[in-house]
Amino acid sequence: MALLLVAGGTGAAGHAAAREALARGWQVRSLSRTRPPPARALDGVEYVRADAASGAGLAAALDGVEVVIDALEARRGRAVRDYPHTGRRLLDGARGSGVDRAVSISIIACDQFPFRYYRSKAAKERVYAEHPLPTTVVRCGQFHDLLGSVFEAGDRFGFVPSLRQARVQPIDLSDVARALVDAAEAPAGGFLLTAACGPEVRSLRSLAEAWCSATGSTSRILELPVPGRIGRSLAEGRNLMPEAAFGTVTFEQWLRRRAVGTANWPG
Repeated sequence: MALLLVAGGTGAAGHAAAREALARGWQVRSLSRTRPPPARALDGVEYVRADAASGAGLAAALDGVEVVIDALEARRGRAVRDYPHTGRRLLDGARGSGVDRAVSISIIACDQFPFRYYRSKAAKERVYAEHPLPTTVVRCGQFHDLLGSVFEAGDRFGFVPSLRQARVQPIDLSDVARALVDAAEAPAGGFLLTAACGPEVRSLRSLAEAWCSATGSTSRILELPVPGRIGRSLAEGRNLMPEAAFGTVTFEQWLRRRAVGTANWPG
């Protein structure tokens, strides 16, 4: 099969997408600023060093590629500010290299909440929507891994955080990868916005309770109030899309896999 490039292929979602694409018979190349340690590299993936933000090494990374999956991340500082521009640079390079189509991961309801990180995601979606290259954006629910890391971080200080009235639709990285590669394999044409959420709508407290039960944590669950517009949006469920219940792996199933060491890297 043809060559698929995963930009950000050493991150959590990118790694999972590369593994899924390999399983489906794609040739897979991973673009990142650093190579993964040997223990975390996937057999069969070609790892190349390039920087989509500056463009260094980008042309060589895109050479011969048919489809791009953009799983690049930016969580703080200048990287968040430049995140949409990085997406445009990647798309411009892809179009110039003859890439057929590009797929980007995003977040459910990123245009509904005034967080800087979410605003950067929404801005990058607009870049994809307006670009002449055929593109698809896949909005995903919160990853099981992310929620687990938040609970674990609080547990170190004697509490497990929750948000009052908050419900989420968490999704497993393996399901995220399926959604991204499905989009990569779909016929190219125009812009498409899709969504992939987990199989269940859950209160954040119920997930915290499940995490405590699975890990044996005795920390108390601390429910934090969320005032203002964000609180109202959460209470109204604007971050939910039950009709986009694409995932099959529940949070409890992820916890059981994690307990025996088979959860998605780097869970």
